[in-house]
Amino acid sequence: MSVMIVACPQCKQKLAIQAYVSVGNMLVCADCETNLKIVSIKPIKIVKVTLDETYNQDARPESYG
Repeated sequence: MSVMIVACPQCKQKLAIQAYVSVGNMLVCADCETNLKIVSIKPIKIVKVTLDETYNQDARPESYG
């Protein structure tokens, strides 16, 4: 399976992203726990997102019981 390597914009930790991800997917840095969003695949690019942007029914279903 193909893997893409990208650095976290916050802590510069290298992150391995599986090839099947798509633009708009959200992830969390394993080192600094920063919320990130994929904005481009080729070349791979991620941006930091605010915590408020993660509060929705899809990302945090347990908070919308």
